[in-house]
Amino acid sequence: MAEKGQDKEKIASREELMGLVQLVIIFTAILVGRQIGNVYSSYGELNRMAVNLEFSEEGMSNYIRDAIQGRNGTLNVGLAVTLPGFTSTEGHVTQTPDYVRKWLISVTLSPIVVTQPEVSDVYLAFQVEGHTVMNRTYTFPRQKVGYITFVNRNLPLFIDDEAAFMKIVSDAAVAHAGEIEVTITGRAKANVLFFEAFLPFKTTRYPLIALPTLTLTRSGWYNANGATATGKLRDLMFVEIALDNPTRVHSITQNVTCRFYLEGEETPVATITKVTTAAPGTRSTYDFNFVPAKPGTYTYSLDSPGLSLPPGASPHLVVSP
Repeated sequence: MAEKGQDKEKIASREELMGLVQLVIIFTAILVGRQIGNVYSSYGELNRMAVNLEFSEEGMSNYIRDAIQGRNGTLNVGLAVTLPGFTSTEGHVTQTPDYVRKWLISVTLSPIVVTQPEVSDVYLAFQVEGHTVMNRTYTFPRQKVGYITFVNRNLPLFIDDEAAFMKIVSDAAVAHAGEIEVTITGRAKANVLFFEAFLPFKTTRYPLIALPTLTLTRSGWYNANGATATGKLRDLMFVEIALDNPTRVHSITQNVTCRFYLEGEETPVATITKVTTAAPGTRSTYDFNFVPAKPGTYTYSLDSPGLSLPPGASPHLVVSP
């Protein structure tokens, strides 16, 4: 009987031990699961981080003008790294990101705690009209990205080859009425736990380094039937002009004055001023009506900022009685 009692105690002890081992295994699995969940959540947040790159067109215009004039201009590009909820590369956060709400819920309802990512070095390339004029890596210490704050970086720009830079800018300004295409691209290094990633960013702007003006591409005498070089007294004639806007993003509006001259007289016989405009990359046409009151040969002149056609260079209109 005593032996049977001892056997029962051994069986009970073995069952208790197995139960304890199972409890330890379950507890360990919970802890491991929590840690794995933390790692996956942290990695997910790292993949969804965003970069805000900001500089003003006015500041970039001043910087380029200073550079091509030989002055030591300075320009700092602002870079801000934020957690999910910020996707625009142009504006600012205007509402509480989704990440904040999720983080607050995880604190109160979930055992999973997300580790804050960190950011450090920044690689930046400065391009003008598709030509890279600067490549640089900026070294920063690792800094945690807050849940509702930005990590800001100021990145000064430097020109590696000033002669090449000046030629690119000058050629572009001539081709596009003072407008320059500037692109800044790069990567910001981000870390969380043992994960590492690079957050790409890019922005393109079109600053003006000179007053943009329309380009005169065509002008001539016209009547109701089309282009002409002759007319009669008191017939309705008009000068038609075609104006091109060579910029890529800027609309241009300017006044154009047309003066009509009778050969042998110094003062114009009529003057008309019109407000002309053209959208980026488009052509606009305008008519200046004229009714000749005397027979003779007529010319015209065109005057506007950046646009000038003297009477001697315009087509002639011969008016008969």
